[in-house]
Amino acid sequence: MRLALATTWILAGAAVTGAAYWGLLNTPESTVLALASSALLVVVTLALLSLTLNGAIALWMNGASAAALTRSFRRIPTVVPALLVFAACWWIAQALDAWVALRSGEINAWFIAAFGWDDIAWLFAAIGAFTIWLRWVIGGLLALSLMGAMTATGWRAGIGPQWLRRGMRARTLIAGTLWFVALIALPWLYLVPWRPAWVPPTGVEFAFIVSKLSVAAILMAAGVALMIHEVMRVPQPPTDPGEQRLAA
Repeated sequence: MRLALATTWILAGAAVTGAAYWGLLNTPESTVLALASSALLVVVTLALLSLTLNGAIALWMNGASAAALTRSFRRIPTVVPALLVFAACWWIAQALDAWVALRSGEINAWFIAAFGWDDIAWLFAAIGAFTIWLRWVIGGLLALSLMGAMTATGWRAGIGPQWLRRGMRARTLIAGTLWFVALIALPWLYLVPWRPAWVPPTGVEFAFIVSKLSVAAILMAAGVALMIHEVMRVPQPPTDPGEQRLAA
């Protein structure tokens, strides 16, 4: 039941957040008023993103309740440190990709000299897969773990190492990777661009596109909801007095 609630919340939140982001992309920056509008849309987009994720976190914790809605609004600013953690993982992955690209010739020459292997495309593919995993799975789980800790136990949770340990648990990493691959990556890579030859270029094609994109959106929202569930499996008692009253 809570999976359905969290998935529905994420779908609705993603639609609203996407609309705000689309408005940002289509806002010109030629005047002071336009720049102010862009800045406002950035804030609104981040707030909606935070409300979407914090709402899903609170739904896993409290179900559909007033406490869940209150937590979602109270913790909107948690998106800022979470995005910093996510961006750090992206920066590390980008730096590793750049380092490998810069030294690919040297790496290839070393393998030829050491082992006689003249084709190590498998190694570069593995490194590429690792950096994708680092960006999306590690970065996503750590950001969600930080948001979840601050939503569940208060702002002080962001200072301690518990959220980092929760995000890096073996079970969390394995399950989070499986959910990401099965429900996010594979639908994005294969279901979204899929267009079988038997679909005629008529209204049937439009209905088919709407249907497959709807299914993909539901699967991906469920994947995010389950990744959130993985970082929220271990309950934490509130540490802030205000959160103690809210939990009660």
